Amino acid sequence: MLPAQDARHATYQPLPAAGQAPPADVAATLQQRIDALRQTYQQQNLTASETADVEVLLRAVELALQQNLFYSSKDIATATDLLDRARSRLELLLAGDRGIKLLQLAGEVLDKPQAVAGGFVSDIDDSVQPYGLVIPAGWSSDDGKPRRLDVWLHGRGDSHTELQFLRTRLKSTGPITPPDTFVLHPFGRHCNAFKFAGERDVYEAIAHVAQQFAIDPQRISIRGFSMGGAGCWHLAVHHPSFWFAANPGAGFADTVQYQGWDKKPAFQMTDFQKQLLNWYDCPPWAGNLSNTQVIAYSGEVDKQKLAADVMWDASQQHGIQWPYVIGAGMGHKIDPASAQQMDQQLQAWAEQEPAKVPTVDFTTYTLRYPRCHWLTIEGMQQHWQAARVQGKVEGGVIQLQTEGVTHLAIDLPAGALPAERDAITIRINGEGVAAPDAVADQSYHCDLIRVSEGWAVAGNPDRSLRKRPGLQGPIDDALTQRFVFVRPSRPCWHGQVERWATAEYEYAVERWKRVMRGEVREVLDRNLSEATIRDSNLILFGDPRANRVLAGMLNRLPLKWDRDRLEVNGQTYDASRHAAVMVFPNPLNPERYVVLNSGHTFRDFSNVSNSRQIPMLPDWAVLDVAQGANALLPGEVKAAGFFNEQWE
Repeated sequence: MLPAQDARHATYQPLPAAGQAPPADVAATLQQRIDALRQTYQQQNLTASETADVEVLLRAVELALQQNLFYSSKDIATATDLLDRARSRLELLLAGDRGIKLLQLAGEVLDKPQAVAGGFVSDIDDSVQPYGLVIPAGWSSDDGKPRRLDVWLHGRGDSHTELQFLRTRLKSTGPITPPDTFVLHPFGRHCNAFKFAGERDVYEAIAHVAQQFAIDPQRISIRGFSMGGAGCWHLAVHHPSFWFAANPGAGFADTVQYQGWDKKPAFQMTDFQKQLLNWYDCPPWAGNLSNTQVIAYSGEVDKQKLAADVMWDASQQHGIQWPYVIGAGMGHKIDPASAQQMDQQLQAWAEQEPAKVPTVDFTTYTLRYPRCHWLTIEGMQQHWQAARVQGKVEGGVIQLQTEGVTHLAIDLPAGALPAERDAITIRINGEGVAAPDAVADQSYHCDLIRVSEGWAVAGNPDRSLRKRPGLQGPIDDALTQRFVFVRPSRPCWHGQVERWATAEYEYAVERWKRVMRGEVREVLDRNLSEATIRDSNLILFGDPRANRVLAGMLNRLPLKWDRDRLEVNGQTYDASRHAAVMVFPNPLNPERYVVLNSGHTFRDFSNVSNSRQIPMLPDWAVLDVAQGANALLPGEVKAAGFFNEQWE
């Protein structure tokens, strides 16, 4: 591992991997075709969702052209093929076809599994993101039978961007084709182990497919291998009740052990960075696997066997055991016998009838992940420390046990409580709470809040300024939701800060485009609309002189910033060389974030491994920007920390 100084200033491989541009005449022809096809559908007044299955093919080729992501002559042939397919889909679209008809499925009833690929419009940034789907044999367009859905997460491929992904997904049914089962292959923003925007894309892809095909919501599994195995572990422990089963193979489950930093750290990790490991490190969340079914795989001699071994040990500490399949003599590969064993086990679990009201035992470290089955943790005593809720329903009694929880919501489906009873008893931490009555054949909702005397029913959800689901930080969380970059219309007070803020804006835009494979929605500060304030997190760059939006809300943010001084958390800094980086509820719309001077906080140092793509800054920081940014941090961190649960 590199010493700390080298980690900051070393040069790291680009992500995606550096490719080449095609010959100039080929590039010109491809771009002309893209422009002509896009112009044709743009003239038809069609919505973005209607054209997504065309645009996803055009965008894949265009991104490869813009970012020089051609790696062989085969990629040129792929680009031509995708544009041919786009033209065919456009012809269908103009003829009035919509939805699955654009995927050009073969035959009335499929006699074998068929691979197709499409696109959906991301709510985060309006980019069209690709996905692959394997449709099972026996399916037909008029078949409304709800089927199981397996979500398969792909491995890392630095040169496997949209172009190559779509080629594979259009030609191959992939490593799994369970009978009578749809298999979804999310792109997941390329190479982030299905974290951050990649995580959001998995769920948006599922929702998109469920709109077009009959999917059984009780029988959705998460599976994957290598980087996909890492993604599988994290999605399983964070959203355990969403999946009837999880089937991770290889990958990684934490950062420090996987990177070997427990023996030789790459840099000196701060206390807040150690706390932030609890976002995506899976072992602390292992107890949540009691809320789903797990069967894991490792090759016997695969160095990535560490992931399942670590999770096995962590699960054992909670009294949880799951089938662990080890491929005899296997390296980084799944052998046929192991694959068959896992498929058989998943099929057996899929055939089981799910419980109407499952018992819940759920732990979270952040309200980014608040829910399991019918219980939602709406408030915590302290973020990044464990908050736990256990719950079960017996007759008309709801039994709850909590640790580190301040706000809790119950949402039981209709029929979960006895029809003949309207009086409900809630017992929480051994004490009875006066609960609202149930209404026969209706769902049951109750908000609970911890007060000085104990727990009580809340008449209305607590919307005070506090950390709550989707509004809890840290900085990187703001880019897992819909956001807009707000450009300053004037220069900063000081040249050093101006140069730094301009460079950080450009870096954040480029980083989003390349690493997160997205499109940055941008607006000039003086052109910010009420609709954008209502719908988007605001990512503001510059100081209060440069950015009018920042200046307008400054007296409602927890800092003071003028030409001479920047004051944060009671400390004062020279404004000529310091800048604030921060996430906070937007004073113009407290349901959304405002962020100061930051895109994602993991930088080029993280390109080496997805396990390094971890938040590097907490809720707020003060940076000395005189030396500029480096591969690890955007500047010298003079102070940093988390806001408390009341955003103080």
